[in-house]
Amino acid sequence: MTVTNLVDALFSDLECQFILNKKSLDPIVHGFRDELKTGLTTPSTKLATMIPSFVTKLPTGNETGTFLSLDMGGTNLRISAVELKGHGDVHVLEIKRVATKELKTGEGSVFFDWIADTMNELVHVKARHLFSPDQLEGKETLALGICWSFPVHQVTVNCGTLLRMGKGFTLKNAEGRDLSDLLHKAFDRKGLNVRVSAILNDAVGTLVAHAYANPRARIGFIFATGVNASYPEKISALKSKLDLGYYSSQDVNTEMLVNTEIDIFGSESYLPLTKYDLALDNAHNQPKFQLYEKMMSGAYMGELTRLIALDFIAAGVLFEGVVPGGFEEPYSFPTMYMSVFESDNTANKEESFKVLSKYQTVQDPTYSDITILTRICRIVATRSAALTCASIAAMIEQQELDTKENGQDIVIGINGSTYEFYPYMAERVHRALRNWFGTEISDKIRMEIAKDGGSIGGALIAMLCNK
Repeated sequence: MTVTNLVDALFSDLECQFILNKKSLDPIVHGFRDELKTGLTTPSTKLATMIPSFVTKLPTGNETGTFLSLDMGGTNLRISAVELKGHGDVHVLEIKRVATKELKTGEGSVFFDWIADTMNELVHVKARHLFSPDQLEGKETLALGICWSFPVHQVTVNCGTLLRMGKGFTLKNAEGRDLSDLLHKAFDRKGLNVRVSAILNDAVGTLVAHAYANPRARIGFIFATGVNASYPEKISALKSKLDLGYYSSQDVNTEMLVNTEIDIFGSESYLPLTKYDLALDNAHNQPKFQLYEKMMSGAYMGELTRLIALDFIAAGVLFEGVVPGGFEEPYSFPTMYMSVFESDNTANKEESFKVLSKYQTVQDPTYSDITILTRICRIVATRSAALTCASIAAMIEQQELDTKENGQDIVIGINGSTYEFYPYMAERVHRALRNWFGTEISDKIRMEIAKDGGSIGGALIAMLCNK
């Protein structure tokens, strides 16, 4: 068999495993729909999906004032002072920090002290001019909205128990404790008079923030290092999730935003797991957890590409059949490298060669190596787009937005680095939605970037719940 024929055979096999057409998406979409329904009737204790947010109102776009937000995602901590100016206009001052592995796996108190130190720097240094003397001296309480991209068992709008976090976080002495209490104790240790007005998941924050700009938004979607989504459900559908006293006090037709925790959806019964997915999962510190997210989010796309490339190297068609030094290390080919390969449309492939220069190769990398790696990147990323489509389609169908004949657009507020910055990702998600729904429905779907979903959403809910 010639090298060309061998490469063709390897890619043919890879595409059979990774390409998801409408027929192969069908069990995934229906699996997600079943999990949406099951989650709505399952009490939110321990690890849970379809978590009530207790947010039952959305902003109008005319709110004003300065409020604090804390946005803790899978990678970054952002502490923000958000000045709401009305008419959908906002000004944000923020400090961003990256959680180290030591913070992610250490004592909970150390992690929350790190957050409080960052808050202190924002209030007393970077955004000092936005606060009154009484606020700076701690005589007046500052309202904080928290966007938390991890599972929380929420019992009120500002109280919730930390559940198993995922995304590499294994904090000691934190799981099972109240998130607001952990933060308040850290703020007190640092002399800060800051109190939590609301806890909302990052996906809920994205939906709230986008509703500030477009009141027709019906889904908030995060597609970054991790993935999650939020949408509104009638309180009547959430009866088994809510305290009876609270439920009885609400109009059952009122809608409440639900944090789906869609990152922990999916099981081996309907997800088309390949040997690469299984290898990644088996080597992970939390196997059998977040299987869907591991197939498609920014945290894992690069590692899947690396695992596939190792097979191409073993077959002798990539890097002269020799694993480059450094490439054998897990997660040594991050998703940002995939972005470089897919966006490098130059003839000399300078940026692609620059990435490969980070590894020690026996022979200089060739254009053929770059062509093969780029094609692997494209296959992995295209599957990510199709899997994103599957969860979005399930939420559209759950709300019956695809059957309503009111002529209105189906508006989805979406943010996250993988969707916003990975080359061609937005187009691939749109294409997958068109393949699933057909042009009549897909032409009504509007995937709109929800900028600063975490910080603005958190501040908006802090304001709404602080009244």
